[in-house]
Amino acid sequence: MNGEVQAPKKKRTWIWVVLGIFVFLGFVAIGGIFVAVSFFRQNFSVSENMSESTAESQFAAIRARFPNQQPLIQMRDGRPQYVVERASEPDNKRPLSTLHIIAFDKDEEKVVNFSLPFWILRMKSGPIRISAYQQGWDDRGVSFRIEDIEKHGPGIIVDHTERDEGRVLIWAE
Repeated sequence: MNGEVQAPKKKRTWIWVVLGIFVFLGFVAIGGIFVAVSFFRQNFSVSENMSESTAESQFAAIRARFPNQQPLIQMRDGRPQYVVERASEPDNKRPLSTLHIIAFDKDEEKVVNFSLPFWILRMKSGPIRISAYQQGWDDRGVSFRIEDIEKHGPGIIVDHTERDEGRVLIWAE
């Protein structure tokens, strides 16, 4: 040995930091996927082999919660329009918590229920578009703003029936 002192090797800690960040982001992604799947399992259901009369009784029970109330958006002359009577009502100050959708498909005899918390809807900027390409709604520009729904408070937003296809009912609570 010639008396030279070797400098200690540099530790490569940055590799472990980067690896730790990737592992952390992986756990966050897996957690996000788990939360999303759990959310949709709780808020989305499909009932199969449903007769039209059974489905209509579900729709009637929902409509009974809002007696004598016109939907906020109705099909008039083949075009969706805001109902003037509802638009002139005074503002409702009750906060809304959930937007519900129920749809019945006559051909497949299925009823689909979906609920969406209003806090998720409030995060969206701009109008919400209702689309049903088969009915041509996309061409007619059916859309509404969350502020419009909150202004009118709890109630029916859309109640639309296609004679040969089924029915859709959207309401807020």
